[in-house]
Amino acid sequence: METKTNIMKATKYIHYKVEAAITAQLSKTDLTAAQSHVLMCIMDGGDIYSSDIHRRLHISRSTVSGLIKKLRANGYITYENGSECCDERHKRICVTDKAREHKAEIDRCLRNIESTAFEGFTKEELDTLNGLLTKMAENTKQITKGGL
Repeated sequence: METKTNIMKATKYIHYKVEAAITAQLSKTDLTAAQSHVLMCIMDGGDIYSSDIHRRLHISRSTVSGLIKKLRANGYITYENGSECCDERHKRICVTDKAREHKAEIDRCLRNIESTAFEGFTKEELDTLNGLLTKMAENTKQITKGGL
């Protein structure tokens, strides 16, 4: 049981450290780690709606809504012009020039953190870790009976 507890603590610690590092490295952009993940999802996603972000990033609809509001308030995204629907979940999200200006910086930040986190790992170790974490992620779907 101790091994399982240590693994759970380690995954939480890694998540916390990565998020803190992203937020610190992007401090000049006024983006948090969570906002940067959503913004990259939008930039890489083509035609995208808040429900797409919820599914792709596996975060709750309310969290997506809050992050979108902050990104919009900070000038990183807008809703498509002419969208008649008043429900924001059904409006296409568009990035602004400000978002495009910061894309390379966000990419660089994420690559640097990823490179540091996996320093010294062999391809085989990465493949094994990926397989194990994928299995763990699948198992955790049972905790919430299929999703958020």
